[in-house]
Amino acid sequence: MIKKYPKKLPHGIMFHYFHDDKHHLAQGSISQEDFEDILQFIGLKRILSPDEWVRRLNIGELKPEDVCLTFDHGLLCQFDVALPVMEKYNLKAFWFVYSSPFEGGLCKREIYRIFQSKFFSNIDEFYQAFFERIFNSKFADKAHGVLKEDDIRQYKKIFQFYSDNDVKFRFIRDRAMTKSEFEEFMYPMIVDYGTSLAELSKNLWLSNEHLKYLTKRGHSVGLHSYSHPMILVNLSPEEQWEEYSKNYNHIKRVTTQSPTAVSHPNNSYNEDTLEVLSRLDISCGFMSNMFPQHAGSQLNRSKYEIAREDHSNIMKMKSASSTS
Repeated sequence: MIKKYPKKLPHGIMFHYFHDDKHHLAQGSISQEDFEDILQFIGLKRILSPDEWVRRLNIGELKPEDVCLTFDHGLLCQFDVALPVMEKYNLKAFWFVYSSPFEGGLCKREIYRIFQSKFFSNIDEFYQAFFERIFNSKFADKAHGVLKEDDIRQYKKIFQFYSDNDVKFRFIRDRAMTKSEFEEFMYPMIVDYGTSLAELSKNLWLSNEHLKYLTKRGHSVGLHSYSHPMILVNLSPEEQWEEYSKNYNHIKRVTTQSPTAVSHPNNSYNEDTLEVLSRLDISCGFMSNMFPQHAGSQLNRSKYEIAREDHSNIMKMKSASSTS
């Protein structure tokens, strides 16, 4: 019977979406109570602050039981729901933000997620509507072409928290369409449901004032690229530099502190990315799963490739421990 979180490897715990009774509902979001339960299951004494994590990493003294908390995407729900729990226990975390929403941009990927939550009773209802449209559009052949069963099965081995429909949607979005094609496809669907990008984006992201608050209280605001490309490795080295240097400069300008950490958006990075991060003097980087990025390699093979466990997998472990 598992009574405590069993993983014995230095790694991050990855969080994205939170909700309360009335706000921030989204696919995969968790409540304040869920979050506190996860922290207790992990063990509060195992959780390192960002400063201590980076210190131990740099001198090679991370222990098997060491973990840290990480939040991706710079979402307001994280501040509203998760931060009060961390303040209760005096815990600090890495907050990985992409900068475009702070400077007037709209990351439509997050907006689409809110659209799914507000206008469909569940995520599979959205997928059904999306698949019906895509397979009756000019993208039908490309969409069918990227949905290979072996690829889906392999992807689910790495990202175990995704359903078949989650993976099919991501394959179509990321492999059958360009970013602009996907956005053009989604626009009329949103209009048909009587809403808009501007309406859906309200109260979605953190502000610069939130970043200042977090930094002053010992949290670490880190890199997650500027615009959160779907597949970062498709960019040239120069484009990757622009993504991360703009992200870096924004965070440093607002917080007056140089970012020290990064989480790779969509787990997408290559040797060009690692060179960019080295040029920016980043101390550590996080993947988005617990699997080696390269066949035959090991986890945590470099300071820029630290493993992370998704909170949903931990919730499953906790649930199994309570029923066994």
